[in-house]
Amino acid sequence: MVALLGVFAPNTAGWCVLAGVVGAAVVLAAMLRRSVVQASAAGVVLVVLAAVAAVSITVMVAMPGRDSAASWDGRVVEATGEVASSASVGRDGRLWMEVQLTGIGSPGSVRSASAPVRVGIDPANGFDLGATIRVTGEAAATDPGERAALMVFASTASVEVAASGAFAVAADARSAFIERSTRLPEPGAGLLPGLAVGDTRAVSTELNDDMRTSGLSHLTAVSGLDFRHRSPSP
Repeated sequence: MVALLGVFAPNTAGWCVLAGVVGAAVVLAAMLRRSVVQASAAGVVLVVLAAVAAVSITVMVAMPGRDSAASWDGRVVEATGEVASSASVGRDGRLWMEVQLTGIGSPGSVRSASAPVRVGIDPANGFDLGATIRVTGEAAATDPGERAALMVFASTASVEVAASGAFAVAADARSAFIERSTRLPEPGAGLLPGLAVGDTRAVSTELNDDMRTSGLSHLTAVSGLDFRHRSPSP
């Protein structure tokens, strides 16, 4: 409940921290004066209150970065960050991915930042999980409750540092799987990559609509991306 409150009403996090800390202190004081049985029950309450405070503190720590990113709503920005999810093509034809910001600002004036954003670019290779990218485009704030604090509709995009280590191995394996899957007869050629690795680039609009109509779009939910995210809206 507190986590939901932190997501949809983050400004209440401070009050939740206060309630959790004060409540935990009261319960702890009571535990020192009660019997073992009563202390055990109070211990459960203490753990719950500590969790309330911890979740709320996490929300408070994340808020400044999210608010800073969201303040660029409606402006043209230049942003840098690390790709944090698999990429999927939306209805608008863009390649969409989650990115953890490392910097954002006006074009040519990027300043340090830290917040999750969603970035849409023209389809291109190299934008793999773990890659460091730089994009320029129009920004739009997201709705309350979304993981990303901002959406960026990129007009230009480049890979600054390619994915390395385990990310590079995974990207190569993923690419090889997708390439081999395209040799299969349709609709399997387009559907299999979406089911297995969340790559819906080869899925036709007709098949995507059929999947959503039949309620089967959840089958392609991989790394937080599925057919329902093919049409992101600002």
